[in-house]
Amino acid sequence: MTMSYTQAQIPEVSLVKINDLIDAHTLENYPEHENLESKLYAIEAVNGSDFVGGIAFRIQFETAHVNALAVEKAYRGQQIGTGLLKEMEQYAESIGVHTVSLSTLSYQALNFYQKLGYTLSGSMTDYPRRGLTKYALYKRLPNY
Repeated sequence: MTMSYTQAQIPEVSLVKINDLIDAHTLENYPEHENLESKLYAIEAVNGSDFVGGIAFRIQFETAHVNALAVEKAYRGQQIGTGLLKEMEQYAESIGVHTVSLSTLSYQALNFYQKLGYTLSGSMTDYPRRGLTKYALYKRLPNY
């Protein structure tokens, strides 16, 4: 299996517009960051010409926040999620990011993230429905 990772653009114009509104609000509160341009990013995992997974994240100031990470069921357990996360961390660190944050639900990937060095920073029970828990995690990158 030959796996490649490439950055991809998020095509939804509305996401870009929302991001611009967030940047404008941030600039009102932190005018010293006049060159701030937070961006939405995606990295895809591709096997040949088949899309097998991806990670979407946003960088603001010195932090990257993972919005989504998913791998096709047939490709799970093959370190693709790990590869996507590490690729994102390396890219983020190369542009000065020192912290990555993310959230996961109780039926998703808490142990996966903890094994990769993410620290649990909080939880919310009965979210997004009764019986589930949402966990917030972060990781300081080596350049912190």
